[in-house]
Amino acid sequence: MPPKEESSKVIRRSTRSSASVTVENSEPIESHTPTIDDLTFGEESITIDAVLSNFPGRRSQIFDFIRLMGPLDCPTLPIMIYGGASTGKTSVVLQVLRHLNRPFVYSSCRTCYNPRILFESILNQLLLHRKCSLNGYSSAKRCDKPSDFVNLLREALSSVIKTLESTSGTSRSDKPDEKPMGKMVYLILDNVDLIRDWDKGTILQFLFSLYTVLKMPQLGIILISGLPPDVYYSNMGYTDPIPLYFPEYSEEDLRQIFLRNQPNRKLYSAFLE
Repeated sequence: MPPKEESSKVIRRSTRSSASVTVENSEPIESHTPTIDDLTFGEESITIDAVLSNFPGRRSQIFDFIRLMGPLDCPTLPIMIYGGASTGKTSVVLQVLRHLNRPFVYSSCRTCYNPRILFESILNQLLLHRKCSLNGYSSAKRCDKPSDFVNLLREALSSVIKTLESTSGTSRSDKPDEKPMGKMVYLILDNVDLIRDWDKGTILQFLFSLYTVLKMPQLGIILISGLPPDVYYSNMGYTDPIPLYFPEYSEEDLRQIFLRNQPNRKLYSAFLE
């Protein structure tokens, strides 16, 4: 998530589902008290057919990602989604999580441009803390060091998991058909290729080793990168993420994308010719 939290559950999640997943709102709605539902999109999940329809040319990657995510509450190794710019990586990840109704936190290393902002962004989301004028636009926890982040992250995750366990298997009376959230939380780190030089690479190594250090199977880690996995591997003893490649769109893929929302597909198709 960006340095400033978005205004509300609806605004926050609609932002995530758009291409500009890091757009911020200038002033949060202070009357909104965050709940565990804020870790999902806070709206009805979408069908797999809707996900496939939204992303022409990404059928293989969508089903591969769902397979890697596994069934509800299934522990998974870290996953690295990688590929060039504008290949649908972030949008597909977020929409699949919406389809599965899995709790997650999202932070982009483009807007979280140093370790402290990145650490505090993650913690703020897990602690259901929203910066606003009432708290002086301060974070829930001050966190500069990786060692402090590990301890604070473990505490925050334990609290969230406890809440998820207490609500697992139940559905709200107003939404009896809603998919269960499960008892896992997914940490999405976008643009990880931008932090290769932070503290001479030590922050990157730390984030890649986070799964091994925490030893919490209730945490799933999803890394999104513009660079391939072999750029990062350094035999440092951490668990290598499972790679999932998003290739460039073919000419036919682009054609289907352009035609997707056109009211007169035949006319627009002739124009593309």
